[in-house]
Amino acid sequence: MSVRRLAAPEDLETPHPLPARSPVPQRITAVAVTTDLSRTAIATAAPWFREFTEVLVVTDGAVTRLAVPDRRRVQDLLFDPDGSALTAMVSGNSIHRWALTGTGERWPLGMLGSGGSHELRLAQVAVGGGSFATANAFTQNVVVWDAQTRSVRHDIHEAFKDLAYDDRVVGEGTVALSADGARLAFSRPRRSIVTKDEGVVVQEIGSGQESGSGQEMGSGAYAEHRTGIPWANGLAFRPDGAALAVVGARPDQTVATVVDLNDPADDPEPLVLPTDQRVDRTNLRPVWCGAEPRVPIVDRNRVTVWNLASGTKVHSVDVPGPRIAATLTPDGRTLVIASPVDGVHAHPLP
Repeated sequence: MSVRRLAAPEDLETPHPLPARSPVPQRITAVAVTTDLSRTAIATAAPWFREFTEVLVVTDGAVTRLAVPDRRRVQDLLFDPDGSALTAMVSGNSIHRWALTGTGERWPLGMLGSGGSHELRLAQVAVGGGSFATANAFTQNVVVWDAQTRSVRHDIHEAFKDLAYDDRVVGEGTVALSADGARLAFSRPRRSIVTKDEGVVVQEIGSGQESGSGQEMGSGAYAEHRTGIPWANGLAFRPDGAALAVVGARPDQTVATVVDLNDPADDPEPLVLPTDQRVDRTNLRPVWCGAEPRVPIVDRNRVTVWNLASGTKVHSVDVPGPRIAATLTPDGRTLVIASPVDGVHAHPLP
């Protein structure tokens, strides 16, 4: 298969630029795509105003512009598996979710809790089993929502509120849901500066029981797994939910590991991905292609797709500068790159 253009550069331009200013976006902050490439979503930062954000949805060549009312930077975008809805994580507490059928209704939501700076860039959305999950570093919370009713199924601040301070469980911006929505995973930071106990938390949330507050709590059983990765940037469950791919960073290195949830290692040593520079607190979205976990990483003037199980390169594409975003289709077989200069292209992978 050859490279396919999904959107032209002029499709990404701001329709009402300032006088004597270029309509070309300053950068692409996020991109999402459906498996069949019928829909692509692109978040742009408008010229001269980094906070002024637009989300564009390209459906079989037709462009629809979705306004982001608070004009904050979009950190992550993800379609529902059938492409009928799009969720955006925005800096700070904001979540926007659009129904892409019928009237295109926008559902404004908000992360529960508050915390650090609005500029904390790690904020992610995941989908699975009729639910979507949101996480960000700003609130240190992870929330699972029912995709139809938009009600809260699970909230880790509520789930772990009775733990002692030294045993506390909070998120740091990454999240994954199993395909059936029954398992939730998120990364947990160190509990103190002197301990190296960071890792990932995997929790069962699918029993349908409700707490007194009305949120679905599942069985509540959870396990913490060491990864050897101080700062996680992305997580993904294997399709059967029995393994978890983790990619992130440690000083001067980009690293990855796969956690066998049935037989986890006590002290894992992650593989080093030989990227030009260490990934730094940015969203990465691993995807399983059969038994192979993959992730695209933007690295200076190149996008490289890595196999996280072997640490080897799957494919590499030269790009015009770092102001781009890249993602994989949900089946991991196609790399999609969005650039202010070149537009949006789909590259088939071996």
